[in-house]
Amino acid sequence: MPLQEQLPPWNDMAVKVLEVQRESLLPGSDFRHYAMPANMLFFARSGHGRLLIDGTSHTITPFFICHAGRDAAVNLVADTEPIEYIAIYYRAELMPSSGRELPSHHDLQIAFGFSPSKRLSLHQVMEQIEHKWSMSNGMEGFHANALLQSLLYELLKQQLAVGYQTPSEAVSIVTKHIDAHYNKPLRLDSLAELVHCSSRQLQRWFNQRLQLGPMEYVIKVRMNHAVRLLQHTEATMQEIAQSTGYRDLYYFSRAFKIYYGRAPLDFRRAYHSDEVFAYPASHSIDNAIVIKHVKGELRLPAPPKRIAVLDVQYADQLFALNEFPAGSVGIGGAELSCFPDYLQNKLGQFTVLGTCEKVNMDAIAALQPDLIICTDLHEKLYSKLSQLAPALMFGRNEDWRKILAIFGALMGKRQKADQVLLEYREKTARLSDKLAEKLRGQHVALIRPRDTSIRLHTATHRTGAVLYEDLGLPAPFYITGDSVSDTAYHISLEDLPEVNASHYFLLSNDMFKEQVTDMQKSVEWNSLNAVKRQCVYTVDASTWIGSYGPTGINRIVDEVARSLLGA
Repeated sequence: MPLQEQLPPWNDMAVKVLEVQRESLLPGSDFRHYAMPANMLFFARSGHGRLLIDGTSHTITPFFICHAGRDAAVNLVADTEPIEYIAIYYRAELMPSSGRELPSHHDLQIAFGFSPSKRLSLHQVMEQIEHKWSMSNGMEGFHANALLQSLLYELLKQQLAVGYQTPSEAVSIVTKHIDAHYNKPLRLDSLAELVHCSSRQLQRWFNQRLQLGPMEYVIKVRMNHAVRLLQHTEATMQEIAQSTGYRDLYYFSRAFKIYYGRAPLDFRRAYHSDEVFAYPASHSIDNAIVIKHVKGELRLPAPPKRIAVLDVQYADQLFALNEFPAGSVGIGGAELSCFPDYLQNKLGQFTVLGTCEKVNMDAIAALQPDLIICTDLHEKLYSKLSQLAPALMFGRNEDWRKILAIFGALMGKRQKADQVLLEYREKTARLSDKLAEKLRGQHVALIRPRDTSIRLHTATHRTGAVLYEDLGLPAPFYITGDSVSDTAYHISLEDLPEVNASHYFLLSNDMFKEQVTDMQKSVEWNSLNAVKRQCVYTVDASTWIGSYGPTGINRIVDEVARSLLGA
């Protein structure tokens, strides 16, 4: 009989707990009841196995719950590990005043089994029922019955949803709710409750059907509304933030910049100056590609084939698009040319063009590229570079997301660029939630010892932005505030304890190894609580300061996760 048809009598039902058993079923053993003496609610605390209820098979995993009616045939078998479970036996009776008569067939003997949402809270309720029942006190027994009745209601409600709702319907219900309530507080667990599934299940359904998670969909909807308000209204940033579900202007601006690669005000200015935002410095005319850059506009008749890059970050950008430079500079001092280990064996065959600081012009000429990409550090070389091939110049500290979008347009791979950016947004959004839960407000500092001072990096610095904006790590109070515009504060060793961070990322390399060693020997350094608790993470300065392509940035994010989450 369909579940919906079995539910009406429960409106007049009273339940009484008869017995609660906490048992362990060993591998190879089984639990058999050919005719259950009473209704049973079964909850697996741990273990794996198989369960048959009147011939219907269920797979047992941790937190699985099932219900069997009186006289049901039940068979439980443990697989390779014990099944720890709680079984509640109870009687369900129609109230005498209900006016109903209990049918001769067992309408109330509902059988179901599934993995519920809010698993830990369910575990707590089951244990609470066990505890109350074991006390054998009138009031406590009454409480156990009340808890069971409430629990049965929640389980029947979830099972009813499971019975008629497909994953596609669930995603549709949640997306419509988000579309209608994007300007209100939304949490993953509350969205999952709408369709009576776990947060993990809802995440899986969204990824399968929309290729993004529920909270990523929330951000997408909010950002779409924010863009329309920025384009077509004169609303203030505070008004736009509040109307799109952000109570705090700072978090709105940070979320917008992560999503689009620039701040809301910059987006509004760009839109009204006719700059194409989706690919901020690029557009097409008559099948040609026109790129806006530091030196104006460069028109290319077709995507370039032989590209020379004069900064390693651009080699990384090409690699992220499955393209490879014909020639690239390395990193290091003016004479030493080397490449980051994460790119060393991935760029294929290419010509080494010196270093960013000392470009080998003869090697570039011999390469005969059809495009040269350089930074504003090469201002004095630009006229000579332009004589060798068409040349693009970007700011060395330009946001890597904006550059990737430009490279996507340049190489005819906009979709691939969008995919890389989407994956980064989803990755940092997931990590941001985990880090917030783990740190609970503990502050994180990014420092680099120099000859006469210590650089304490802010969110204005590109690597600082990854930590404090993309991942949402709490910055020390020492460097927070609306007036922060410098990429770093230069502080003395004596002032370091005032930073008062719970965790430190210490930038070090061979060039400043001596300064790092001296700092680590000091009284001030060893007085820090983070040092005493071993919450200092030494990282390679060359990678963290010089990695501004997608691969390098993702590497930094992964290192943060390993350090702070042990992931």
